[in-house]
Amino acid sequence: MNRDEIQKPWGDGEDYNRYIVSELSSFRKDAWKRQIGEHLEGRKGLKILDAGTGPGFFACILSEEGQQVTAIDYSDAMIACARNNAKKLGVSAQFKKMDLNWLDFQDEEFDVIVTRNVTWTLEYPEQVYREWKRILKKNGLLLIYDANWHLHFFDENRLKRVREREERYFRRYGQKEIVAVENMDFFAAAPLTSTLRPEWDREILEKYDMDVRIQDNIGENIYEEWEKDLYGESPLFEICAKKL
Repeated sequence: MNRDEIQKPWGDGEDYNRYIVSELSSFRKDAWKRQIGEHLEGRKGLKILDAGTGPGFFACILSEEGQQVTAIDYSDAMIACARNNAKKLGVSAQFKKMDLNWLDFQDEEFDVIVTRNVTWTLEYPEQVYREWKRILKKNGLLLIYDANWHLHFFDENRLKRVREREERYFRRYGQKEIVAVENMDFFAAAPLTSTLRPEWDREILEKYDMDVRIQDNIGENIYEEWEKDLYGESPLFEICAKKL
């Protein structure tokens, strides 16, 4: 699959943007500020890269916290949504179209890199992790937020449990909701969809001499109750890797 085909599931970005707009007006905005802020230790004016910004959630909230944010995404639609959300909030961030697999930044350019629900899509994840280390300053932080969103398509027992959660959601809320869409052609181009994480991430980042700390389920801190139940088989993890 080429890069444009890989981006097709996100379409015009509107569905994802509606979710992000709801986050920006809910308790999750402050919850995420606390989650990330624990690692920033009160520092302001940091040069931060939001890698795979989507509709700009991290770019917006970190700009509100006084950080210098550069946000990148391959999708023109996502960049447009992100710029619009930043404008509505009155915050400033620099938005650029860029392929995460081929970064155009100088060595040691950023204090922090943040990314959410993006690493599972990478075609060449180890290459990207190596590049992220390159563009981080010494003692810089890489903060990865992701989950095993598609692992149930490779595990029958896990798939059964996911379907049970989806049915329970339907009974409680009266609407259909799925954890993830099956697309095996897409998964073939995204190797982390079938890889148990964050174990894989720890191994690769430590190979690059980064100090790695992991929280296995931060959804308890930032999810709505329905999300905690629906996504229970795919807990949201945090990886904090420091460049030594």
